[in-house]
Formats: sequence, C-alpha cells, structure tokens
Amino acid sequence: MIGHREMAGFLTAKSATMDAADTRAIDERMMRRCLGLAVKSAELGEYPYGAVIVRDGEVVVETTNRVARDRDVTRHAEVVAISEAQKALASTDLGGCTLYTNVEPCALCSYAIRESRLARVVYAMRSPVMGGASRWNILSDPGLSDTMPEVFMPPPDIAPDVLSEEADAMLRRRAPVMWAFFHARGLIAASSQDVAGGEHAQGGRRSHGYIGLVRWLFRALRMKLADRFGRGRTR
Repeated sequence: MIGHREMAGFLTAKSATMDAADTRAIDERMMRRCLGLAVKSAELGEYPYGAVIVRDGEVVVETTNRVARDRDVTRHAEVVAISEAQKALASTDLGGCTLYTNVEPCALCSYAIRESRLARVVYAMRSPVMGGASRWNILSDPGLSDTMPEVFMPPPDIAPDVLSEEADAMLRRRAPVMWAFFHARGLIAASSQDVAGGEHAQGGRRSHGYIGLVRWLFRALRMKLADRFGRGRTR
C-alpha cells in the first residue's frame, strides 16, 4: 500500500513531468513561429532572424531583423523585440517574459536581454562565433547581477537547441545562399556537438559539398552582399 509521502512524491513528479511537457510544447510552437519570421526577414532582404517575446503563454511581440530597413546596425530582431515589448507592457522590466529566437543572441543582444531582465531565452541554433552564451559569457554570467543588482537580475534560464535541426533545414531550404554562407563561416551550429567539436569556432571546416565554393564567392562579392543588408551605403 502506498503511503501519503510516497503518493505526494508521485503526484509531484507527475506534475513536474506534465509541466515540462507543456513547456516543451509551447517552446516548439513559438520556435516554429520564429522560423516563419526568419523566412519573412530573408524575403525582406534582411538576415534571416526572427524573435518572439511571450508572457504567460501569450505573444507580446514578434519581430524580424530591421538592419537594412532602418539603416541601423543595432536593429537586430531580438533588440527590436525587446524595445517593442517594453512599449507594449509600459515597462523596461520584462521579468516573467520569454524570448524566442531562431539563432542564439549575439553579445549585443545578450546585454539588452540581461538589462531588460527577461526570465528565459530559448533558441534553436547556436552561434559559436558571436553567441552570448556559446562564445561570450554574458547570458549566464552571474557577475553582472552580483555587481549591479540594481540593473541586472540573475541570469535567465537558457534553453538551447530547440528544434535546431528543423531550423537548420528550414534555413537551407528557404534561404540556401545565406545558409551556405553561415556554415562556411562557422556562424551557426545546429547542435551542441558542432560547438563542442570546435570546428565552427575555428573557421567552419564543416563540409557540405559546395560550401568551399560559396566561401570563395562571398569573398569576391563581399561589398555587394554588405550593401544588400544595409551596410556600406548612406542612401
């Protein structure tokens, strides 16, 4: 016969399992929303990044990259999302909110995430070269909140690799040129094994057949590509 303590422990474990399953379902649903935004961003002539901020299971804002549109290199999808969410909620404090993005936030975005006090950060693909978790210890650095608790809350919960293979496949299918460029430069990794192996951080020796050719092509067309994404032009 099961005692009261055993039954309480069983119910607690069952509840935790159900909560984890519910969280995973929400994370995957929101991540697929990010993937759709990333495709839209690419279609608009931007880098293929999308971001969604959610509170209590409800979408607060969703954004794409706006660097080319606004002629402003700070207009990353995550920064735009944070700015719009603060306006929508009439507060600079986004505690209790979750940020979803298809690629790990860069160092710039990671500082904005920490200062806006987002509770969770969920992303699909890691960024070994520019990531605020994989490369730079910003998202998970307790020193920020220990030194300046008036500004920074403790590090957010981080959930990497959510639908990472699906995100990589989507990018390859819908934005193949950018996908090849990112992999050739080691800018994205579809799994933690890619990061652990260190090949991307060392310049992206991963081979996908034509990536070497694409690397040469992008080197030759560097300025033209930069112009396409809002850099190098004043009008």
